[in-house]
Amino acid sequence: MRIAITGATGFIGGYMVRGMAAAGHSVRALCRPGREDALERPAGAEVEVHVGDLLDPASLDGFLRDVDVLIHLASLHDHHAEDEMQRVNIRGTEALLEEAGRHAPEGFRFFVISSAVIGAPVYSYYRDSKRVQEKIIRGSGIEWASFRPTLVYGVGDHRHTAPLLRRCGAPKGTIWVPHDGLSKINPVHVEDVVDAVIRFFDFERGVDCVYELAGPAGIPYNEFLDLTIAAAGGGVKRRNISKKWADRAIFLKGLFKDTTEDRRASAYFNLHHEHDITNATFELGWQPRTYAEGIRQVAAGDWWRQEPA
Repeated sequence: MRIAITGATGFIGGYMVRGMAAAGHSVRALCRPGREDALERPAGAEVEVHVGDLLDPASLDGFLRDVDVLIHLASLHDHHAEDEMQRVNIRGTEALLEEAGRHAPEGFRFFVISSAVIGAPVYSYYRDSKRVQEKIIRGSGIEWASFRPTLVYGVGDHRHTAPLLRRCGAPKGTIWVPHDGLSKINPVHVEDVVDAVIRFFDFERGVDCVYELAGPAGIPYNEFLDLTIAAAGGGVKRRNISKKWADRAIFLKGLFKDTTEDRRASAYFNLHHEHDITNATFELGWQPRTYAEGIRQVAAGDWWRQEPA
């Protein structure tokens, strides 16, 4: 199959390009102008570059010509302004659908990689934008599927995984957890995300499906940190501050500055983030690795020890 991928130069996107190429598919990657060299092209693989930008619909012309499947990964997250997220996550998706209407062949399918926490009660404009994105795709009349990975980790993730490993791998010190650490999270290895998408190609129904992608079971946040410290070989100690005292500290801080982010973080880490992966395990035969196994594999090398230039 010919597969188009947005967000191809990102962390998950890079794995998706390599995974699809290794599975024998030809890949067309969307790269923003000036980002072409950031795309990793596996040796001997058929990877075509289309230079374009979701913010410039005209630049997408021809991106989906003769393409069987679009894997849409490109998005902006909560560290960007809301208007920027709207332009990329919503308007950019509309631009892709318009391009599909012009050039995609019959039988074209649209896969979107979204966030598994779409239904979380803690407010996030990113999650709102992804809800709208799914509605737009669902209403387009194009066959679609949504994959919703939770916290994704893996080798090469310099935004989340590497800083966490460096922090947990310190020879001494303390990691203060501003809550009881009993709320559960459910990280998923990046290679398992790619595996789920590849398995979906062989699923007979194969359209209008939603899959949450996470580890096999949620683990308490304390255990998440302890496993990471052990994998990184660190000498740091984890200490907890009860929710009562954490809330008091946020209240006092709020007397002098805005504490919106602190309050959101406090609420987030007092919710269980477990996800129902039954659809993926039953329909696709998908078996994600445990965090204990995955983080040992990810921490085995030295890639995370130094901050990238």
